[in-house]
Amino acid sequence: MKIPVSLFLALSTLSASALDLSPNFVTVFSDGINIRRPYFSDGGKKYAVTLDVETEVVSYEDGALFKFIKFKRAEMRLRPSSFGVETKFGPDTLDRYQEAARKLLPQLAERVVLIQQTKNPLPINGWESHRFVFKYTTATGDVRESITFLNITPSQQVIVQVYAGEKDFADASNRGTDIIRRWHELDTDTIVRGN
Repeated sequence: MKIPVSLFLALSTLSASALDLSPNFVTVFSDGINIRRPYFSDGGKKYAVTLDVETEVVSYEDGALFKFIKFKRAEMRLRPSSFGVETKFGPDTLDRYQEAARKLLPQLAERVVLIQQTKNPLPINGWESHRFVFKYTTATGDVRESITFLNITPSQQVIVQVYAGEKDFADASNRGTDIIRRWHELDTDTIVRGN
């Protein structure tokens, strides 16, 4: 079966401009020192985040996993959303978003309770978002997990998922929010030659 050329070109353009959430690394020159910084590609654009020494980032499935080393069980996952930016956050869609968020929780989670919803928890960069926070129990103890649907570019929605043991959740959530707030387009003039 032949694919029409116009359809092939449209699909090629779409995939070339899709945000790739697998972390890449580059060394940048900032404030007189070289810093290794993770970035994510979106066609010809590169978006970086700033991490401290207590956070590691690795590729994980279809996105990135940020490990908060200071805490025993605390991580943030950045992944593509099954929804698009055209699915607005409103009374007619929030049930669908909540159902999708629940499906991201561990299968072995017990006594799952939605404890909070927040409209637009990341009101920067012109972003729109909606966050659900759940508490549940697993074999390792009580857990809290936030799932944020975030329109991070004009054409891309991502999911920011933070989980931690109940006592560490507030700190882990703050760290995750701080990382996402530092999302910025990478200034190619700062890249150290040889990257």
